[in-house]
Amino acid sequence: MNISQFVLFLIFVFTICFWCGYIVKQNEEALIEEVRSTANLTGTAVPTPDLSEKALQKILKEDPKWLQLYEHQPKHKPNFTYLTSEHSKCRDETPFVVIFVATRPSEVEARLAIRASWASKKQWHGKSVLTLFLIGNESREQTGKLYLEHQEYRDMIMQDFIDTYNNLTHKTRMAFQWLHDFCPKAQYVMKTDSDVFVNPGNLVNYLLNLKEESSQTLFTGYPLQGGPIRDKNYKYYLSYEEYALDVFPLYCSGLGYVISGNLALQIYTMMCHVKPFPNEDAYVGVCLKLLGGQVHIPNGNLFFIHRIDLADKIQHLIAAHWVDPVAMKHYWETLQKT
Repeated sequence: MNISQFVLFLIFVFTICFWCGYIVKQNEEALIEEVRSTANLTGTAVPTPDLSEKALQKILKEDPKWLQLYEHQPKHKPNFTYLTSEHSKCRDETPFVVIFVATRPSEVEARLAIRASWASKKQWHGKSVLTLFLIGNESREQTGKLYLEHQEYRDMIMQDFIDTYNNLTHKTRMAFQWLHDFCPKAQYVMKTDSDVFVNPGNLVNYLLNLKEESSQTLFTGYPLQGGPIRDKNYKYYLSYEEYALDVFPLYCSGLGYVISGNLALQIYTMMCHVKPFPNEDAYVGVCLKLLGGQVHIPNGNLFFIHRIDLADKIQHLIAAHWVDPVAMKHYWETLQKT
C-alpha cells in the first residue's frame, strides 16, 4: 500500500467513525422505543423490578457504611451512548440465555475463535442461546476496524467509554443496561470473558434442571470473597472514597456467572443507585447484596478459575478460564466428537 492509498484508507475509516457515531447519537432513543414497542416486548418491555425495600433497610441498619455506596435517587444510571447495539437481536425471538463476552478491541483473534467454536451453535436442547461481545471505545483507527467487524458479524455491543481496566465496571454495566433496554424477556444471562471456554450445552441443561423457586433468583458461578486492596502500588488498588467497607460481600468471578433474567433486571435497577467502582465483579456482588440476593454455590466443579488441563473435564464444565484461541477451537472439536 503506497502513501496515497494509505491516506485514502484513513479518510475512509474516519468517515465511517464520524457518520456511525452521528447516526447512533441521533437515533439511540428512537431505537430503544422502537424495540420496546414490538410485539415481542409488549406489556413487559420496560419492567420495573420490585426491589426488596425491607431487605435494603435491614442491610443499611446493620452497617451504616453501606449508605456511602447507596443513593436513594438513581443518580448513577449509565449515560454512555451506544455506538453499536444490535437492538434487533431479541425482536423476533426471545433467547433462553444471553451470553455477554467482555473483550478488548484488540482481541480480534479471540472473538473469531469464540465465533468459530462454542458460540457457533445457536440452539441447545431446543433452547436459543445468543452470544454478544462487550467492547468500549478506543482510537479512531481501532473504532473504525470494530465497525467493519461488527458489520460482518452483527454481534458487538459498544458504548463510547474508553476501553481500559478501570472502566471494566462500565463494560459490565453495559451488559445489564442492554438487557433492560433491548431484551428484558430473556430467561437467563451469563457474563464471561474472551479467554473463557463456555459449554453452552451444559449451561442450558443445568438451567433446565433448576427447581422453580431457584430459577427466579439464580446467581451462580465461582464464588469469591475478600476485601479491597488499599496498597497504591497494586493494580487492584481501591481507595476508601471508592469503597468504604473493609470487605466485599460474596460475589462471583467474572470468568463466568449466570443470573436469572428477572434478577439481572433488578441488579440493573440497583446499579442506578450504586456508584461504580473499579472491580466490576465485586460491584455486581454489592448490588446483589443490597437487593437481599445471595450467591448460589453450585454442586460439583462447573466453573474453573485456575489454569488446568481440561481434557477430561470439557464435557462436564460450564466455563473454564485461561483458554487461548487455539485451545478454544481444540476443545470445541473435542466436544463435538463426544
